[in-house]
Amino acid sequence: MRRDEQRERTKGELLDAAATIFAEQGFHGASVDQIAEAAGYTKGAVYSNFDSKEELFLQLLDRELDRTVEVLTELVERVPAAERAAALTAQAGDLEVLGGRWFLLEAEFLLYAARAEDERVRRRVADRQQRTRTRITALIRQHLDDVGTDAAVAAEDIARLLMAAADGLTQAALVDERARDGGRLFGLLVTILLGSLPPAGRRP
Repeated sequence: MRRDEQRERTKGELLDAAATIFAEQGFHGASVDQIAEAAGYTKGAVYSNFDSKEELFLQLLDRELDRTVEVLTELVERVPAAERAAALTAQAGDLEVLGGRWFLLEAEFLLYAARAEDERVRRRVADRQQRTRTRITALIRQHLDDVGTDAAVAAEDIARLLMAAADGLTQAALVDERARDGGRLFGLLVTILLGSLPPAGRRP
């Protein structure tokens, strides 16, 4: 295995271990030592790949967001427009970022970033959120093009509403088993927002 391939493999294994340890201990409770031990590496291996525990978490966040967007991209490219809402409903349970475990981690880190004295931490988290919104907005625009609709609502506004709804539905299900039908409701919201938008002469 080439050196760069080995490095990527090591990073992947550290990120996998970090996902488990962060989920068990929380961002604040997890230590770099625990993550290194769980991955079968030394603490030095962690710091040779990541500048800090914050950087490790940010790259983990990037990976999970990228995986989610990749699933959505494949869905838009593979599934006919009229069937996408139902397909998304069926796949919602498989999206890591819509799971309760990941929501707790992300929420904890967002609070940490919001309170951080280092403005760079907040800016980097905000940049990642914007990057995800931009990519989801592009998928929504593609869907609207596929169905031949010029929506009277801006595609980015739809993206923000969907992301906020996903967070809200996930949060509601954390302690209330009766609210664990978030995938169904999310699919319903997608159908309403993308299937019932009034036409307009020009998309905002």
